[in-house]
Amino acid sequence: MAPLLTVYFTSDIHGYLYPTNFQNKEPQPMGLLSMRFPKDENTLVIDGGDMLQGSPLTYFGRSEGVDIPIARAMNARGYDYVTLGNHDFNYGRENLLRYLRELDAQCLCANVDDLRGELPLLPCAVRTLGNGLRVGLVGLVTDWINRWEKPENLVDFSVVSPLERAKAAVASLECDVLIGIYHGGIERDPETGKLLSSTDENIACRLCEELPFDLLLTGHQHIPLAGARWHNTHLVQTPCNAASYIRVEMYADRHFTSELCPVPDHAEYTPEEAALFGRLNEWLDHPIGHLSRSLWPEDKLKMAMEGSPIADFFNQVQLWASGACVSCTCLANSVRGFDKNVTVRDVVATYVYPNTLKVLEVTGSILRQGLEQCARYFDRDAQGHLAISEAFLRPKEAHFNYDYFAGIEYTFNLTRPAGRRVVSLTCEGRPVQDSDTFTLCMCDYRATGAGDFDFYLSCPVVRDIQTDITELILRYLEEHDPVEIPSGHPLTVLT
Repeated sequence: MAPLLTVYFTSDIHGYLYPTNFQNKEPQPMGLLSMRFPKDENTLVIDGGDMLQGSPLTYFGRSEGVDIPIARAMNARGYDYVTLGNHDFNYGRENLLRYLRELDAQCLCANVDDLRGELPLLPCAVRTLGNGLRVGLVGLVTDWINRWEKPENLVDFSVVSPLERAKAAVASLECDVLIGIYHGGIERDPETGKLLSSTDENIACRLCEELPFDLLLTGHQHIPLAGARWHNTHLVQTPCNAASYIRVEMYADRHFTSELCPVPDHAEYTPEEAALFGRLNEWLDHPIGHLSRSLWPEDKLKMAMEGSPIADFFNQVQLWASGACVSCTCLANSVRGFDKNVTVRDVVATYVYPNTLKVLEVTGSILRQGLEQCARYFDRDAQGHLAISEAFLRPKEAHFNYDYFAGIEYTFNLTRPAGRRVVSLTCEGRPVQDSDTFTLCMCDYRATGAGDFDFYLSCPVVRDIQTDITELILRYLEEHDPVEIPSGHPLTVLT
């Protein structure tokens, strides 16, 4: 029996157009250009946001002023609807406006208002399929954009709570089937009901409980999820970086099925896409400087316990750029690392975020709270072996919420309960007192309190450095070539 409705869904592609992870030139099974969505009059192709930022390709486009044909690639694949993700605001209004104006698909986002009226946004829509089925669609995005995004990128935008706007949008629709496109994730395990997050960053389950969605397409957390249900709603979510997409089918009895679909490791390019890929690889392989030794990632638990020379190098750059006395940085879930002979590829595939720097004035007490939060990264498994805490693994992997520090020396005692694990904290050989004050440099994302570091929100901002950290790393390598990487780390872990 043929389905009444077929939906192809992507989300969190983050500018991964090509079948590459950018860490080398080997083809990988990923990339929007490798995807094809067979369409008929009863098929919809939908994207859940975070399309415009998050890869070396998008950084290349921004830093070199090169047009990245994301919208044209989506048009060629027949997208019908998209919503906005939090990272789609990262490169500013004009970048978002160009994307949406070039896009054939309609952008639905009920809880974002453009106060200038420039962006082609609608809260919801109804599409009547060839078979007469009326499909209602509502777009939504997490309102935590307001916490994370640079204020200048949200000028004349209003991002409000998705739940109330969703209720208003749903009430306005007359349809046979209701689909939510939500750039946000699940706050409970769909199988067990276990609470995964107590904040309102992700409210997919609540949306299912309070609204009559038949299908909720979710994103943001990068969790591969197909065939899930919450209350009476079918739930799906894709992994990030165009590693797979989801096909959903609905049959006459309103029964839904869904599956994660693999992506091939090859694609057919237009002449424009082929030329861009060539330029990109030339830029990525351009030599930029030299290190005294190679810096490669290791097992995540090992790095957290013993320190990471990659993080030490990032902190070295941040201290140079900021003049702060203490610095903290994190590593993305996946990083390439640095060869001794550093290329642009090494830099943009190792520091992958569009972050800038902020310098905060913090007390010794705040500094200790930051370290205690990092010490929560560690836990014990059922056999009593040291392991990564589930809080950093579910509902999404969040190794980027473990910070590495420089400018202080500190010790974690993991035999003690979480919240009481920092047993030594010194600066220049002197014990840090709660009332001491320091300048602490961190990325702007962490300065928002993201990752359960809310206590940083109360700290005065001493300096705001509006240059991408990636650019600062490139500049540091050029100005300090060759760069000496010292050995040793400021952290000691007692188990």
